[in-house]
Amino acid sequence: MSIDFTGKTALVVDDYHSMRVALKELLLSYNLRIIEAQNGLEGLEIIRKKKPDMVFTDIVMPVMDGLELCQEIKSDPELLNIPVVVLSTHSDAAYILKAIHNGADDYLPKPIEPGLLTKVLSRITDG
Repeated sequence: MSIDFTGKTALVVDDYHSMRVALKELLLSYNLRIIEAQNGLEGLEIIRKKKPDMVFTDIVMPVMDGLELCQEIKSDPELLNIPVVVLSTHSDAAYILKAIHNGADDYLPKPIEPGLLTKVLSRITDG
């Protein structure tokens, strides 16, 4: 299945540059424009200004973590329809449920597998 997101923008929020670069490379193959942020607070500022079509965020970050970012997005009437995918090395069910409870629309374990990314992109855009 090939998905083309020409004209759409994704925000990638992660405190590790190498993780942002890795995800950015994968997302570029779907023709997404990419914006990057190093923490949740920076990400929230970008979201409010640029209104990306989707957000991919790490959970554990300084300043504002990914769960707080999800809560902020989903509590803002202007932003709540932006799909948020959380990324983490934690893959146990309780951790995933916590992310969903905090507003995440989907979850991707790190390291990110391209096939799973395709499935998540399908879910968050076909909704």
